[in-house]
Amino acid sequence: MKYRTLTAASEDFASAAPNAVRDAAREVLTAIDGINLLGPKDGVVWRGQAVEDWRLGSKAGRAGLNATEIRSLEVEMIEQARRIGADNAQHMGDWEILARLRHHGALTRLIDCSTDPFVALWFLCDDRAKVDEESTARDHDGLLLALTRTQFTQIDRPYERNYRRAFDRAPAALLYSTPPIDPRIAAQRGVFVLHTEPHDAVGAPESELGPLAMPTKIWAKEHRRMLHDLCGASDLAGRRGRLTFRFPTTMGIVVPAIVKPLLLEMLERNFGFNRSTMFPDFSGMGEYYGARRA
Repeated sequence: MKYRTLTAASEDFASAAPNAVRDAAREVLTAIDGINLLGPKDGVVWRGQAVEDWRLGSKAGRAGLNATEIRSLEVEMIEQARRIGADNAQHMGDWEILARLRHHGALTRLIDCSTDPFVALWFLCDDRAKVDEESTARDHDGLLLALTRTQFTQIDRPYERNYRRAFDRAPAALLYSTPPIDPRIAAQRGVFVLHTEPHDAVGAPESELGPLAMPTKIWAKEHRRMLHDLCGASDLAGRRGRLTFRFPTTMGIVVPAIVKPLLLEMLERNFGFNRSTMFPDFSGMGEYYGARRA
């Protein structure tokens, strides 16, 4: 369920002039505003995927682990963190331990998201991961995902030792609204989504969370028009009929590769977003200043 801006969809956009690139960037920001203002009343959480065709999944899922293997590994990590007293882990809840481990690179089922669309947009545009021998993620169109909150069940009492309790119920998508337990999570307005029985790529090729759910027959039949009405700069005052109040579980805004540098510049200039502020510790600062030239 993707929205591509009108400027970016034009045939000659690949050779776009600077003002066309600015138009496309502005349309991306308009689309974000549309989802925030006119989208689900219960809100969304955001995730930036640097490459449009990447599957939405966790680090553990991308490593090829199945649900049983992921659960075994997560239990082992929780127990080991408490055993060695990592950062006072013996006094933490299970989900807090997993959140901290995830932010330090561990294989978990937790999928990083943010309550702030500009944070997610920054991660999408800044990603420099190698895609193949000739390109990095910055050379590819990205996808800014808006995940409806209503598809998730909130993890109850995450500060307790209740990891196993989540698997005593029917399989479900869960949302962990973590408190600002470390500087990175605070800076990134971090939340996590996950599934108790992650879907494999055969059954759900687009997302580990499961197949896309359409709310109505109209959405299934006319999703391009519906997305344009939601994300485009249409005239609301002159529109007939009622506003839409039901939405697909996942919506995506395509971010053309050519606009990523412009959006990165805007995000740093206006919001101070860079690697030192998104990763506000010595590791993040070292990476940021190590790449800068005097």
